[in-house]
Amino acid sequence: MSARGRRPPFRHLVAGAWATLVVAYLTTIAATGSGPLEILGAIARVLVDHPLGPLLYVLACFVRPLFLFSSSLLTIGAGHLYGPLLGFVVVVVGHQSGALLAYHLARWFGGELAERAFAHPRLRGATARLRRNAFEAVLTLRLVFTPFDAVNYAAGALRLPRGAFVAGSVLGSLAGGLTFLLFGASIGDLSALEEGRLPTVDPLTLAASAALLVVSLLASRALRRRAPADARAA
Repeated sequence: MSARGRRPPFRHLVAGAWATLVVAYLTTIAATGSGPLEILGAIARVLVDHPLGPLLYVLACFVRPLFLFSSSLLTIGAGHLYGPLLGFVVVVVGHQSGALLAYHLARWFGGELAERAFAHPRLRGATARLRRNAFEAVLTLRLVFTPFDAVNYAAGALRLPRGAFVAGSVLGSLAGGLTFLLFGASIGDLSALEEGRLPTVDPLTLAASAALLVVSLLASRALRRRAPADARAA
C-alpha cells in the first residue's frame, strides 16, 4: 500500500489520541473545579524549585496548544517565576515551538479542507494575497494581540509559507511577550491571593508593561497604514 493510502488511518489515530487528551484534561478540570489560575498555580508550585524548571516550562508551553490553555497566563507565570531575562528565553522558545506545532497540526489536518472551502475564485484570490503577504499579516495579528492559537491554527490551515509565519510570529510576539512577562515580574508574593489579599506589585515594572502594550498597538497601527493596498485587501 502506498504512503498516500496509509496516511488517513494514521491521521485518524492521531486525531483520536488528541481528542482523548483534551477530554481527559477537561474532565479533570470539571472534577476538581480548577480554573486557569489554579492550573497555573499548580504548575508554578511544581516548577519553582525544580532544577529543570525552565526546561519543563518550555515543554509546558510547547504542548499548551493541544489543550488551548492560555498562552498569556503561562507568559505571566514565566515572568513571575524567572524574571524578564530567563523568562523571555523560556517564553520565546516554548511558545514559538508550540506555535509551529499548532501550525503543522492545522496544515496536516485542515489544509485540504481549507483548500476546498476557499475554492471560490474570489476567496481563492484573497487566500493567494494573504499568502503573498503572510509575514505582514502574521506580524500585525501578533501586534494587536489576536488570540495566539487562532493565528497558529489559521496560518497552518491556510498553508501560509512556514518561513513567513515563523518570522512574523517571532517578531510580532516580542512586544506582547515582554508586556506579559513584565506584568508577571511585577507581581509580588502570590500567596496573598490564598489569604484573600491582592499581591503587591512593583510600580515601575508594571508601568513598563503598560508602556510596551501601547507601543505594540501603535506599531500595528503604523504597519497597517504603511501596508500596500494588496496586503490590506487580504
